[in-house]
Amino acid sequence: MPKPSPWKTTTAAAAELGIPARRLRDLRKQGLFKLGKHYRIVSGPQAAKPTYQWHCDRCASALEVPMEKRG
Repeated sequence: MPKPSPWKTTTAAAAELGIPARRLRDLRKQGLFKLGKHYRIVSGPQAAKPTYQWHCDRCASALEVPMEKRG
């Protein structure tokens, strides 16, 4: 039986992390989450808006860092 992917849609990742999807996107824009490590873009280059997938374990680890210690 194949192991489930650690990458989740924005809606699923937000639910798993216990935060609103908007907050997840805001934290990406603020630089807490890094492309390729915490999230990836799965839509094609011609897409009007990017579609993201999130690595929940890595995002959860980043969220555990106290605000004052975040870069």
